[in-house]
Amino acid sequence: FTKSGTRKTIPKIASERLYIKGGKIVNADLTTRADIFIENGVIRQLGIDLTIPGGVTTIDAHGALIIPGGIDLAVEFGNSPVLDEVIAADVTSVDDCYSASRAALLGGTTTIVSFSTGEKGKLASSFLKKSESCESSCCDVSLHVDVTSWDDDVKEAMTKLSSKHGVNTFRVFMSGKWQLSDGELYDVFKHIRDLGCIALVHAENGSIIRKQTEKFISEGHVLPEYLLTSRNEQVETEAVNRALMISSQVDCPVLFWNVTGIKAVELINKARLEGKPVYGQALAISLIQDGSIFSSSSWNKAASCVTWPPLRDSLTNINFCINVLPSGALQFVSSGHCVYTDHDKSKLGKKNFSKIPPGTNGVFERMMAVWSAGVEKGIIDENEFVSLTSSNAARLLNLYPQKGHIAIGSDADLVIWRVNEARSLADASSELTVAKLDCTNSFEGVESKGYPAVVVAHGKVVYDEGKINVIQSMGNQLDRPTNTPMVYNKLAAKDELLIQTRRVQTPDSSLCRGINGLIDNSGGNKQTTPERFSRGSGHRAMHTSGWSFSGIVFGDAIRSPSRFANPPGGQSHITLS
Repeated sequence: FTKSGTRKTIPKIASERLYIKGGKIVNADLTTRADIFIENGVIRQLGIDLTIPGGVTTIDAHGALIIPGGIDLAVEFGNSPVLDEVIAADVTSVDDCYSASRAALLGGTTTIVSFSTGEKGKLASSFLKKSESCESSCCDVSLHVDVTSWDDDVKEAMTKLSSKHGVNTFRVFMSGKWQLSDGELYDVFKHIRDLGCIALVHAENGSIIRKQTEKFISEGHVLPEYLLTSRNEQVETEAVNRALMISSQVDCPVLFWNVTGIKAVELINKARLEGKPVYGQALAISLIQDGSIFSSSSWNKAASCVTWPPLRDSLTNINFCINVLPSGALQFVSSGHCVYTDHDKSKLGKKNFSKIPPGTNGVFERMMAVWSAGVEKGIIDENEFVSLTSSNAARLLNLYPQKGHIAIGSDADLVIWRVNEARSLADASSELTVAKLDCTNSFEGVESKGYPAVVVAHGKVVYDEGKINVIQSMGNQLDRPTNTPMVYNKLAAKDELLIQTRRVQTPDSSLCRGINGLIDNSGGNKQTTPERFSRGSGHRAMHTSGWSFSGIVFGDAIRSPSRFANPPGGQSHITLS
């Protein structure tokens, strides 16, 4: 794998030296006005009135924001759907890595993460095969790995992928063909924790989904709207709660995938408030569309918005998911990009809602959708927008601050983002030939007043107000180190505290601490003399209490103990010094 910091030899598509003037730099933690000088794919200078060498290309960013390039954690390409626990091998999603990464760049995303999914015994070989398909990427790319079964061979493969191939995220399923049992989840979570990685959890109760689906199909209910009842919110909530319980047994960090239910979000937020390493991801479409779309008179429109878990049947749900973004209950917004033609969706799912391949478009639309749903409505600010679309993902993947941040030494992956000019996401998609033939756009009718005017990747201008300069294979495949500080710094501190606690010498079980000494409860009537308080000088330490139950001031001579053998009212074994 090519390291993030190592550049491949690629065709020169723009000046290696860029000077971006007049913009407002927006990071997750700070907004400031500054100019940027870029050389050889890296940010070299930041500030006002920079001393710039000759031979640079100057970009005017006055009136615009300059933000880190987006990072999308969920982009599928070359994917065959798994339906009714069977892989539909005759159907493949429309995008390959080249077309998906091209769409990402034009939408302001400069790094994408896809998935390697291998059957039992093929975890490593499937990863290598998938990584070969990533060679055509226009932007930087990396891979999550799906854990589809569990045994010692899988455990060994995970270890190898983590240590040799830079994988630090593994996805597990609680439903469908690759559903793991609770015991298997425990073992996988424990191993992920031992590796210093993060578990991505698709949380739905597979057994209940199966029963519900069988019931509805047998009754002749085949339309998309029955997704809402077969995969209802309780099905998601129960699985999230169970995964939280299992992962907490081994302190495994978990990121819940494609969260759509209010109750699920509340459980995630509660766990986070308790200090647990728990995170949640929303899909861009879930901030725009609700489950009422599944009752649309257009079957293709309904099918274009199918996700697992599904969009919920309430505008309240959309508002809730958007409103919790500033609080940190959900930390990531991904596209879940996985596009199938209307023909293929209809062929598979027209007579059975459960066989509609899940997935929407969104790798191009994601950042504009978040801006429209969040910033334009005054729910999140520009810094939180950067966190949700870039910086948090960079931290999770252990790529920060090389990615997801604008600073000296960071990768020159950034976007000049212009605001206050409404654009149709669907129209823009068509104009830039991102949209595919015979594919219904999930974001039809959505507008955004924020959009990427200029996109810079590896220090090269790949998009400039309609001019596209994207070249195949210009992206790098990224290694991602384990033990990302975002997650594991807290866990390491917790582990160290536990170790220190265990090191504290505890008294013998036959002894307990008395008021002024150790009382032996093993049957005798002995008392030890308390340790004398020690000072480092002849002066009394005024910051320490010298009070005791007996009236003795520490440092004074110890008086002889007084014993009361038979006080009035009966015998007593109380002893006071």
